Amino acid sequence: MGRVSTTATWARGRARVAARRVQKLPKRTRQRYRAGRLRITAIRKLIKKEREWDAPLRMRRPRWWLKGFLSRSAILYDLDHNEPAQYVSDLQRVYRTKRMVHERLQDVINNKLTTHLLLGTMDIRSAKLLGVYWRQAVHRFPEEERVPLPEYLERIEPGRQVFFKVLSGAEGKNIFAVKRLDSATWAVNGEPMDAERTADVFLVQKRPLIVEEGLEQHPKQSALYPDTVNTIRALTMIDVNNGHRPFIAMAVQRIGTRRSEPADNWSRGGLSARVDLDTGQLGRATRLPVRDEVEWFDAHPDTGAPIAGVEVPYWPQIRDLVLHSARVLSFMEYIGWDIVVTPDGPVVLEANINTGMNVLQAHQPLFTDPRARAYYAERGVTTELPFDEPAVAIDEPI
Repeated sequence: MGRVSTTATWARGRARVAARRVQKLPKRTRQRYRAGRLRITAIRKLIKKEREWDAPLRMRRPRWWLKGFLSRSAILYDLDHNEPAQYVSDLQRVYRTKRMVHERLQDVINNKLTTHLLLGTMDIRSAKLLGVYWRQAVHRFPEEERVPLPEYLERIEPGRQVFFKVLSGAEGKNIFAVKRLDSATWAVNGEPMDAERTADVFLVQKRPLIVEEGLEQHPKQSALYPDTVNTIRALTMIDVNNGHRPFIAMAVQRIGTRRSEPADNWSRGGLSARVDLDTGQLGRATRLPVRDEVEWFDAHPDTGAPIAGVEVPYWPQIRDLVLHSARVLSFMEYIGWDIVVTPDGPVVLEANINTGMNVLQAHQPLFTDPRARAYYAERGVTTELPFDEPAVAIDEPI
């Protein structure tokens, strides 16, 4: 234990020495140094992501790695036949688009608790925040009450579902859907459990979790796939050539599958179907390649439910909600909105600063939209090869 502590102390000391040395450098050199470190961090993230795909080497696309694309993205975009410069690359996403909103503002949206509080302050219709789970108890909102976890589970009415989520996380990880089945049985992510086993799921958690009311989705949304909440992902950004007004660059319907349960997340095997921004009609659906080919579906591959041609209910209201939310939070500039369509209309579930690209660009490259291209260009996300860009940080504090 002493050795670990001493090693950590030495590491912090070396970091402080390095930081002091960097501060003595000229401003331009400091910018280049910091941008270089950010780029190395981004590349490491992509290497880790590439390794997460369980596929043999023969299916991978190493020729596209140096241009910033993961193998699955290269397959999905069919880069052997399409122009790569039309697409926002994976490297541009983790290195550039992640930094288009100031990091202090990102802290607000990346934290699900503060996102809930912000949306409530701005009077944006959103999912109901029930409380925060921490240290074996749920601190209920807005009550002056701290309820031990076993007691809180007993208070959940039969048939009701709540979600426990980590405060910061993406790709559907660390989400626990808890549903009371009867007087003695709960289900966590679909697995039936008694009270003791249900409590054990959360007693081992090392991080706080928000507790969120489960939303009932519209019957037409449920028909796409009944065992997940199927959300709309809409990407908004500002029109730099038209008064910096927010606009919807693209919207897709995400649809759960057996592989993605209990959520509809694309990265876990969910489907993505493009939404026509004028009519709300769905196109064909696709998903991240499992092998070295792209699959397209007019109907759900697990259930046979129709997808292509289906109209999203309340589409004009969804469009209005997204644009209203983007306008009142225009200082964020660039947000991926997750929308749940309930029987009573749309509700904002989450907001994401560094939205995934391939869930959108599977249908059309974003650089082909003139307004999106102009925004990306002004914010430093260019179509140049990522390794040829000058290593100058954007809005990097000095």
